[in-house]
Amino acid sequence: LYSHDVLIFLTGQDEIESLAQQIRKLAKINTNGPTNIRVYTLYAQLSHSMQLECFLPGPSNMRKVVLATNIAETSITIPGIRCVIDCGFVKEKFFNSVDGIDILKAVRISRAQAWQRTGRAGRDAPGVCYRTYTKSEMDSFLSSTQPEILRANPTSTVLQLLAMDIDCNNFDFLDAPLDEALISAYRSLDGLGAIEYGPISHITPLGRLMSQYPLDPKYSKLLTSASKFGCMEEILRLVSVLSSDNIFVSSNDKNELATLAHAKFHSKHGDHLTLLNVYNLFIKAEKPKVWCHDNFLNYRCLIYARNVCRQLSEISLRLGLTINSSENIESFKKCLLSGFFENVAILQKDGSYLTCSGNLKAKMHPSSVFHLKYKPKCILFTQMVQTDSNFLRQVTDVFIDWAKEVVPCLKNGIK
Repeated sequence: LYSHDVLIFLTGQDEIESLAQQIRKLAKINTNGPTNIRVYTLYAQLSHSMQLECFLPGPSNMRKVVLATNIAETSITIPGIRCVIDCGFVKEKFFNSVDGIDILKAVRISRAQAWQRTGRAGRDAPGVCYRTYTKSEMDSFLSSTQPEILRANPTSTVLQLLAMDIDCNNFDFLDAPLDEALISAYRSLDGLGAIEYGPISHITPLGRLMSQYPLDPKYSKLLTSASKFGCMEEILRLVSVLSSDNIFVSSNDKNELATLAHAKFHSKHGDHLTLLNVYNLFIKAEKPKVWCHDNFLNYRCLIYARNVCRQLSEISLRLGLTINSSENIESFKKCLLSGFFENVAILQKDGSYLTCSGNLKAKMHPSSVFHLKYKPKCILFTQMVQTDSNFLRQVTDVFIDWAKEVVPCLKNGIK
C-alpha cells in the first residue's frame, strides 16, 4: 500500500492548495512531523525548489500524494507514481472575439490528453488510473487538443502578417482562425492605431513600430506610447513582469508570512504598480536570490523578466524611442489605457463590475490588492479568468474620462 504513490490532476493553484489542505486535515498531518502520507503540490507558480520536492524519493513507509496541473502531463516522470486520478479538465486561454478579451477558463481535456495522463501511472511499474468522468463523457471529448491558433487571440498574428504585406483573409493557414476572431483582431488593431481597417487593410507607421516587438500588440502599444507619457522605463519594466509567470509564491504552511511579505509591495493604485514596486526592489537587491526567498517571490520569473526588459530596451533604442522616467502616476495610468482601453470595467450597484467591451459581468480577482478593501468606480484589467464567475486579474484604478482623452475613438463608445 505504501508504495502506491498518487498523482492527482487538477486545473489550477487555488484548487490544488484547497485540496492539499483538506487531505492534510483528513489525515491529521503535521507537514513537518512523522506521517504515513505526505502531500506535494506542483504548478507553474511554485518556486523551483518546491517543484523539485515531489521528485525526491521519500521514506519507505510514506505514501506520496502529488497534486498537479497539466504541468505534469508530459515530458516528466515522478518516481513511484502507481495511481493517477484525473479530473478531466484543464485551464486554457481563449479569445472571446465578441468582446475582444482573453479569457482563462477550465475546459474538458481531449482524449489524447486523457491517455497522456493515464500514462503517468506505472512509468516504472504497473499502475492504475481513476477518471472522474464516465466512458460516454470521454467519448464526447475532442480526439486531440485544439490547435492554439483556433482559440488564441490572433491579433499579433494579423499584425505580423500585415507587416509583411500579407492580408490574413487571403493567407493559406494550416488551421485558419475563425472569421469572427480575425474581424475582432482587425478592429482591435484599428483601435490601437496599428492599421487602417477597411476592405483592404493597411498597416500604419505606428503599426510597423509595434510589429518590431515580440509581444501582444496591446503591450507593443504601451511601449510605443510610453515615451510621450514620460514613463518609458516604468512601462518597460511592467511589460517585462507581465510577460513572465506569476512572481508571487504562495506557501500553504507559511501563508501568513507570505501575505505579510507581499503586503510590503502593495500600491494603493492597484496591481500594476505593485508589480512595478517588486521589480524595482528586485533589481536593487544585493543578494536577489536570498531576497526573493525571504519575500516569497519567484526568483526564476523575476530573472526572466529582467532578461526580457533588457531585450525590449534594446529594441526600443534601435527604434529611436526615448527611454525616459517619471513618478507621475496619472501619466503612467493614462499610458496603460492607451494599450488596454478594451479592458476597462465600471463598478455596478451590486458591487460587481461590467466590462465596457462586451458588457460582461465580473468580480475582482482575490489576488488583487483591492480585494475586500476598496472598489474603485472604474478599473483597467489585464486578464479575465472564468470559473464559476468571471474574475478580473491585475487591476488598476482609472478615471473613465482618461480613456476618452487617450483613445479618441472611445468618446461615443463609453458612457
